[in-house]
Amino acid sequence: MANDIETARTTRANTTEKEATTASTAKETGKRGLFGNLNSDLKQALDTWDVLTETMAEKVAPDQEQLQEVKKLLGDLKTKLAQFDE
Repeated sequence: MANDIETARTTRANTTEKEATTASTAKETGKRGLFGNLNSDLKQALDTWDVLTETMAEKVAPDQEQLQEVKKLLGDLKTKLAQFDE
């Protein structure tokens, strides 16, 4: 009878140890999946940022367009005024 109790205790201890190992492995797998998804999302965001930055770098801001237009008009006006001085 004492032998049966010891066998039951050993079996229960082994089962508990296996469950703990399985739970630990599941947590690690979950973390890897979570960090894998996070890494993937960050890489995609960085790629999108790079594309947007390149696209926007080529565009001129509306304020800059207006400034260039005003400078052109002033240059044209200056040329026409110079013709009157002659």
